Amino acid sequence: MSRAPSAPGTDLAATDARRRILLICPEPPAPPTWGFALRVYHLGRELARHHDVTLLTYDRGDPSRDWRQLEELFRVRRVEAPSSARSKRRTQLRSLLSRRSYHLGSLRSAGMQRAINELTAGERFDVIQVESSQMSGFDFPSGPTLVLDEHNVEHDLMRRVASVESSWLRRFYQGMEQRKVRDEEIAAWRLVDGCTVTSVQDERTVHEAAPATPTRVITNGVDLEHFAPIPGTVTPDSIVFVGSINYRPNTDAVLHFATRILPLVRRARPAATFAVVGQGAPAAVRRLEGPGIRILGGVPDVRPHLADAAVVVVPLRMGGGTRLKVLEGLAMGKALVSTSLGCEGIDVKDGRHLLVADSPERFAEAVVRLMADAELRRELGSAGRELVERRYGWAAAAAELDAFHLQLSGSTRAGRTRPVPASQALATGGSS
Repeated sequence: MSRAPSAPGTDLAATDARRRILLICPEPPAPPTWGFALRVYHLGRELARHHDVTLLTYDRGDPSRDWRQLEELFRVRRVEAPSSARSKRRTQLRSLLSRRSYHLGSLRSAGMQRAINELTAGERFDVIQVESSQMSGFDFPSGPTLVLDEHNVEHDLMRRVASVESSWLRRFYQGMEQRKVRDEEIAAWRLVDGCTVTSVQDERTVHEAAPATPTRVITNGVDLEHFAPIPGTVTPDSIVFVGSINYRPNTDAVLHFATRILPLVRRARPAATFAVVGQGAPAAVRRLEGPGIRILGGVPDVRPHLADAAVVVVPLRMGGGTRLKVLEGLAMGKALVSTSLGCEGIDVKDGRHLLVADSPERFAEAVVRLMADAELRRELGSAGRELVERRYGWAAAAAELDAFHLQLSGSTRAGRTRPVPASQALATGGSS
C-alpha cells in the first residue's frame, strides 16, 4: 500500500505520455450538482486535459442530465439503464432469496457488458476505471489496468444506515443486504489492479480485507474559483443544509436536525430559520415546511443560499467517504457545525476550521454559539478557506490519481493477474 501525496501544484501532464482511459459510471455525471457526480466530473475533466477519456454510462432518460456538457469533455457511450433500477421494490424482494445483493446486482445488465466488450475489442485502453463497487460486477479484459474508485465503502455505509433505522423490518433487510454487499465488495477489491478511496479510514478498511491490492487516497475536492467567499450581508439566525435530499443519509440528517436539534436552538434563538437546499426531498421532508423552515428543492446555484447563511449545518448520522458539502462550505468561508461523521476524512480541527458536535444538545449549543459570535464565524470561515486552498483543489487530486494510474500501469501488469472474471467471483461471494 502506497500513499505519497502530490504537491498542490503538480502538473498532470508531467506524469506520463498520453493514455487512453475508460470511465465506467452508473449514471451521467452532469450537471455536477451532487457528490458522486462532482467527483467523477471534476477528476474526469482534469484527466481529459492530458489523456483521451471515454465515458461509458447508463442513460436513465432523465431530461435534466446535460449530455452536451459531457460530450465537450469525453467521448460518450450510453447504455439503457437496467429494468431492475426502474422497479426497485420488486427487485429488492426477489433479492431476499438470492445469494447476491440487490445493491450491486441492480446495476448489472447484458447491455452494459456488451458495451464493455465492444469498446475494449475496438480500442486499446490503458486504464479502465470503474466508478464505485456497484459497477464492478462485469467481466473486464485482462489487458488494461483495472482501477476501482470507491466513493464510499458501500457495506460500511449500509451498516451505519441500519444502525439508525427505526423499523425492525428495515433493519432486518439492511442487515441481510449489508452482509451480501460486504462479500461482493471485498471480492471486487481483491480482483482489481488498484483501488482508490476518499479517506484514510476507507483505505484502512480496503487494505485489511485485500492487503495485496494497491490503494491510494484520492481526496474529494472543490472548485476553488466557483466556491469562493461572497461579500455581503448574512441573514441573522439563518441555518442552511445543502445536499441531495433523495440520498438516504441526507434525508436522515434533515429530519434529525429539524425534529431533534432545531427546537433546542429556538429555545435560545426563537427567530432561527432553517433552509434545506437540494433535489428530491421525500414526503417526510416536504412535510417539515412551515414557519421558519423552507424546503427549497434543487436550485440552479447553491452559492447564494450558502452565502446568506449564518451557520451551515452537516448533521449526518450515516454515510461514508468524504462530504463535498463540507468542502464547499469551507471554500465559501462559512461557519459550519458538523457531526464527527459529517467531517470524517477531511483534515479539519474542531474549533479551528469548524465546530464538531454529535449529540442534539451539543449540536444545538454550537449553532447558537456561532449565531451569537460574528467574530468566531469570521475566524472559522477564514481558516476553512485557507485549508481547502492548500489541500483540496481538484487539480491536485487528479494529479494524484494520474500518478497512481502510472504506478499501476508500470507494476501490476507484470506482477498481478486477475484470478477469475469479476462476475464469477462475485457470484461465489468472494470472501472467507
